Amino acid sequence: MDFGEALARLFVQAGRPTLRASAARAKVSAQRISDWRNGRHLPRDFATVEPLLVWLTSRAVAAGVADALTIPQWRELWHRHLNQEAPETPAPPARHARPYAGLATLTAADSELYFGRDDLVGILVDTIITAGSGPSMLSPSSRLVVVTGVSGSGKSSLLRAGLARDPRISTPRLAEVTPDGLTIAPPVDGETDAVIVIDQFENVFSLADELRSATMREVEELAADTVVVVGVRADFFSQCVEHPFLADAWQNRCVIVSEMTRTQLREVITAPVRLAGGRIEAGLADVMITDLYEASTVGDRAGRLPLLAHVLQATWARRSGNRMTLSGYRATGGIARAVADTAEAAWEAIAPEHRDLARAVLLSLVHVGPAGIALRVPLSTSTVSSRFPPEVSTVIDEFAQARLLTVSAESVMLVHDVVLTAWPRLAAWIADDSDTHVWWQQLDADTQSWVDNGRSRSFLYTGSRLDDAKRHREALRSNYVHLLSRDNDEFLDSAVAAQRRRRLLQVGAVSVIAVLAIAASITAVIGFRQAHDLRQQRNAAERAALLSHIDSMEYSNPSLAARLLLVAHQLYPDDPTVAGRLRGAATSPLATQITGHTGPVYDLAFDRSGRYLASASGDRTVRVWESTDSTPRYRAVATLHGFGNYVTSTGFHPTRPLLATSSGDGSVRIWDLSDPARPVLRVTVPLRRGTVYMARFSADGRTLAASSDDGSITVFAVSPTGTLRETAVIRGHRAAARTLSFSPDGRLLASGGDDRVVRLWTTGERPAPVGGPITGFPSITHAVAFSPDSRSLAVTGDSPNAQLWDVTQPLSPRPLSTALPTATAGSWSVAFDPTGSQVASARADGTVRVWNTTNRSSPTAQWALQTASEQGSVRTFSAAFDPTGDRLVSGRSDGTIDVWSLPDRSVPDRGGTISGVATDPAQRILATVGSDTTLNVWTLDGAEMSLRSRTPVQRRVNDHPRVSVNERGTLAATANNNGGLVELWDIGNPDAPRAAARLPVATRYSFPVGFAPTGNVLATGDTDTTIALWDTSDPTSPTRIGAPLRGPADLIRSVAFSPDGTRLAVTSDDKRVYLYDLTTRDTNPVTVIADDAPVTQAAFDDDGEVLVVAARDLSTWRLPATDTDGEAELIDRHEDMYANTLSMSPNRIAVGTATHELISFALADDGTLSDRQSVGSLLNSTDTTTTWQVPVRLPADDEIIAGGDTTGNVYVHTLAVPEAREWVCDSTTPMTEAQRETYLPHADIRGDCD
Repeated sequence: MDFGEALARLFVQAGRPTLRASAARAKVSAQRISDWRNGRHLPRDFATVEPLLVWLTSRAVAAGVADALTIPQWRELWHRHLNQEAPETPAPPARHARPYAGLATLTAADSELYFGRDDLVGILVDTIITAGSGPSMLSPSSRLVVVTGVSGSGKSSLLRAGLARDPRISTPRLAEVTPDGLTIAPPVDGETDAVIVIDQFENVFSLADELRSATMREVEELAADTVVVVGVRADFFSQCVEHPFLADAWQNRCVIVSEMTRTQLREVITAPVRLAGGRIEAGLADVMITDLYEASTVGDRAGRLPLLAHVLQATWARRSGNRMTLSGYRATGGIARAVADTAEAAWEAIAPEHRDLARAVLLSLVHVGPAGIALRVPLSTSTVSSRFPPEVSTVIDEFAQARLLTVSAESVMLVHDVVLTAWPRLAAWIADDSDTHVWWQQLDADTQSWVDNGRSRSFLYTGSRLDDAKRHREALRSNYVHLLSRDNDEFLDSAVAAQRRRRLLQVGAVSVIAVLAIAASITAVIGFRQAHDLRQQRNAAERAALLSHIDSMEYSNPSLAARLLLVAHQLYPDDPTVAGRLRGAATSPLATQITGHTGPVYDLAFDRSGRYLASASGDRTVRVWESTDSTPRYRAVATLHGFGNYVTSTGFHPTRPLLATSSGDGSVRIWDLSDPARPVLRVTVPLRRGTVYMARFSADGRTLAASSDDGSITVFAVSPTGTLRETAVIRGHRAAARTLSFSPDGRLLASGGDDRVVRLWTTGERPAPVGGPITGFPSITHAVAFSPDSRSLAVTGDSPNAQLWDVTQPLSPRPLSTALPTATAGSWSVAFDPTGSQVASARADGTVRVWNTTNRSSPTAQWALQTASEQGSVRTFSAAFDPTGDRLVSGRSDGTIDVWSLPDRSVPDRGGTISGVATDPAQRILATVGSDTTLNVWTLDGAEMSLRSRTPVQRRVNDHPRVSVNERGTLAATANNNGGLVELWDIGNPDAPRAAARLPVATRYSFPVGFAPTGNVLATGDTDTTIALWDTSDPTSPTRIGAPLRGPADLIRSVAFSPDGTRLAVTSDDKRVYLYDLTTRDTNPVTVIADDAPVTQAAFDDDGEVLVVAARDLSTWRLPATDTDGEAELIDRHEDMYANTLSMSPNRIAVGTATHELISFALADDGTLSDRQSVGSLLNSTDTTTTWQVPVRLPADDEIIAGGDTTGNVYVHTLAVPEAREWVCDSTTPMTEAQRETYLPHADIRGDCD
């Protein structure tokens, strides 16, 4: 039956509804439905006709029709109609010899080959026409249009070939962001008003700061008069919306290139081959689409189009006659392997002696951008010829012939971003050496600045930065022979020469001192002064060397760096830099080491009390350790022997003193630890299935599961005495089963292995599979772990990738995060902490990566923990949290176990940057908000912080909301930075906040919010330049108090109440602070304080008589009495502080600066600022701090509650150096004599913790 006939029959079965009623349901015209019923003009997308079919079918079934076609049957009819072609039909004449472009971008000349996106082209052109016909409401001068999508979604082809298909606009002028800035093609045929298209606009973020700012201004100015269309990857959203003109376009004129439907994919596959006079074997398109879906997850299908494009080109090259065949497709390696196989073939074709050169060339075409995101960048041919030897042409030709590089007269470039991720070899290079890569990029920029400024010595590296550069250059020369340019080497050589000259001058000074010493009897005073100067120079040099050592170990060995800081503080007790860094150590994880194993430590496990730790090693032993209060935190209790090969895993029984172990000898053993010092082997069970990789007890301890090399999982019943009875052997993996994890709630067993899938099983003595395998993993799934609430599953493996999955519905698990940020190298271990707010994974590069998983859909990188001096010099195989969450242990390839003490002063809060922190006056409640748009409520009990609830708040674009808490701690107000609304939340029950009221305001870019410290008054923005006061006595129905407060001429930044609530200070971008007397009804300010820069915040002292003002300078002002007309009097000023946030404590004020510093000053009664104390960082997070957010009031002078870095953590920083010192001494191992000799050759201090 034809589709038209079947549709006409369905109309009869559905009771003959009118075409008008049908059109209303299908959202199409009645004429189109009439055409479909007659078999004409069927849509190319089944989704267009599906709503009509669903509606008609439901009517037919309701009428009692038993033989109505199902939707899948309708899809088959529709497909048959569109693709019906008689076998004897001759092939159409060839119009294109090359129907598929592969990884290359389709250009305007290829517009006939551009299929599947006609609807999107129409939407884009409509948006362009609208932007060109009139200004937008929010940005009167902007005609910018954003085209965005994930990498590989087809943005570039849309902007070139797609726009060329629509005759409504003339040929666009193409522009690109080059290393020198923006270049624009000249007008075509004199059309100066043609649309300008800038593809790969994300490259602007790889430019130096000054050039990036200039390029942004140029684009903004162009968009004032001309429609400018920018194509930008979606993962650069956060960077783009920091620029108002881009944020406006993203919100109002944005076209999203989303995932293609099956119908569109079929058209992409089948239509071009017809233009080439070819045919495609029946069923091949369906196989390709199915493979594309299996090679990707729902979240990344849109970015997998380049894989399809490449395999289409490769399949066409293997065609039989003019027919694309299934066998030709299989020969390419299929969707999942085509790009990787092509790249590997090109790599194998490179002569072995040229492979180091090839690696350097390929990496020089990559830029590691924000948050470690890799970008492809062009390399000019002149740079290629000057930087690399003549053999480079052979390398470039090989990869160009493989269509992985595009080569022009001007530049060489990787053909597509997908090569960066789809070729495992290149992806591993980028991940393994990202730090070195970032350093090399910065070196290139610094070298260019040096050259541009006449090779001035003032631009050369000095001190610790030069020492770091020499270390990096040595690493580069050993791994990438040709990556540094001649200018790079000259720049560093000049810096080294300058350093040598300085040292010679110092030696000369020493000689002069010696001569003067001989003449000391004649000029004793002069000699004394010279000697004093020499001592100062020597001390300064030794201090610089010590700080340089500490700097170099921030990432590689923070624990040793902390010990060196203790010595530095003893040597230089008045040094503010040393004290600040030492305070920062109090919020850093630090490690001790326990030794004993002589082989790699493959697995670690704690008993339920946390008292005992078991370690499984390649030295064929298991060791049992007992927790102690003294360093290094654990002492050896027992060693278990008798294994025939390396020990792969160990695990404690949840309720009994039993320990399970597995081994490469193919056996499972159970040990009785009733007396931990005298373990007893209860049973040995040889499975005879190859290596047993893991043995794990179930949550109730009644069963034990063991995974084997043949892919099987053996299940045993466990008796109270530890004997085992085999109950089942379950099979589901096609290769070795590597890992197991039971869910804490006892419902599920998860397994993973060499077949790159994860399987879920029921529990009990005879587990059964739950649903199909979970796919989408790039390598062997080497480790799985359930979260404490059993709702999430963490997965990692042999590639630099770690993922989180939602398994709440085990029949349909869904990905929460398919790539945890900054996951480097492969991993054999992953673990949740007891709260589920952190995940740790031991990586093969020697680091232990820890993520904040409070928001599992948006995990953030927290720490990269390492104790080796060089990354990669040792590997880490295992990691586990103790039951309290206070410690994290990791096993290394050299047999050492690192015991990391995790600071209680750093607590995961959210999956994003904290943008607002508030407390009630009694310091019982702490509320935070952030970029993930949640209100988090904590309760404070002394030093204890407890997260009670997470509540979604208003979500807009580039969200950075603020929060304030009322006097009683029962009400919170949140204001979004996009303006327009203030939300009130009843937090009287901190476990279950509920919406109290929504206050509509007329702000657009301003979002001040603040409760008075007494009473029920709330101040918010009214407009961007006025303030509204609200009475919140009834939180569900707040009322306005009087008219809005007026005065500011530019955006309002913040509000602050005096302690008695009678005054309000309002800060503004117009460089002023406005003070209002709230005891009167006057809406005008009674006092105005002028500054030289926009004022970000203000704060009253406890008496309300002194106002601290944060701007470029930090200043204090004596305020006139409320009943007088006097002017404010300047008391003190600290210049160039770039102060952003303020927090008052009883006698001090904390300041967060735009330069990412956190500083505390003593605030005297007379308003002067003194005793500057900074809080530095020891272990830098993987991302930077934007601005430290602090509450309006702090309870004590010696602590600062703050948040604001991208870890999403709340910090309780200490200003008390003794407390920081105690943390370091308790959490680290004393330095060895060798370390002292290396780092402290001139220091006489022996006991760094004395």
